[in-house]
Amino acid sequence: MTEFAELQAPTASKESVRSHWEAETCGVRPAATLAADRAAFFAEIEHVRYQLDWMIPQFAKFSEAHGKRVLEVGIGAGTDFMGWVRAGAEAHGIDLTDAAIRLVGERLAMEGANAQIARGDAENLEYPNGYFDIYYSWGVLHHTPNTERAISEAWRVLKPGGQLKIMLYHYPSVSAGLVWLAQGLAKGKLVSPRSLYAANVESPGTRLFTRREGRELISAFSQDSVEIRTHLGSGDLLDFPLSGRYQGRTWQTLQKIYPSRLIKLLVGDRFGTVMTIAARKQ
Repeated sequence: MTEFAELQAPTASKESVRSHWEAETCGVRPAATLAADRAAFFAEIEHVRYQLDWMIPQFAKFSEAHGKRVLEVGIGAGTDFMGWVRAGAEAHGIDLTDAAIRLVGERLAMEGANAQIARGDAENLEYPNGYFDIYYSWGVLHHTPNTERAISEAWRVLKPGGQLKIMLYHYPSVSAGLVWLAQGLAKGKLVSPRSLYAANVESPGTRLFTRREGRELISAFSQDSVEIRTHLGSGDLLDFPLSGRYQGRTWQTLQKIYPSRLIKLLVGDRFGTVMTIAARKQ
């Protein structure tokens, strides 16, 4: 594990991660202008999410969760969580932030749905051993300081035969290269791509994992069941609403002229940032 730790950028505090996502719940930026019309707001969030992260429905397979007990860790704006609820799962969801819990609570109320949601910590789950049929977390566990412990907790709360479905950020990727160019080379900084990613992408300390490292994380799961795939994501194709860090004419112009079609053609999914990992507990 020493070699694995040395490859990663320094981690941030859990409080700094929480503060970042309290300020802007993941996924709400595309619909900010519709905030007053709540039905339109949530509809736009859902539309944009599955337009950008088109691989989610086929990976999650919401319809197969009917009657199963599902835990989603990091519910954010609740789009995927509502997929579990609508499918008839016994859905439980946790998030590190109060903002996400309020937002998803509102969303559940609007649809007249019931589910268990609460503030929670991926590294310290308040559920008994072997409680869930499915553990799901999309783009969350690379933000918690101790991803390894979070995966250990996922294994603990899953039933024997239970399914793990997670997405982690992949390295090497187009997105990591872009961050290195913009925040490192262009500014004369000779810093590793992972360190620059941790300092400049989303919450402090965002981590990246190679496919090998992803497999090491889930070594306790049945290795015959492991499926790891990478996909070009919105961070690779620059087709998402820019954050406050990247505003201004320069960034807007770069986004307009960015050759996303050429990236798809020449690079393909091998160097995509989205890494899906599915496995089954023995």
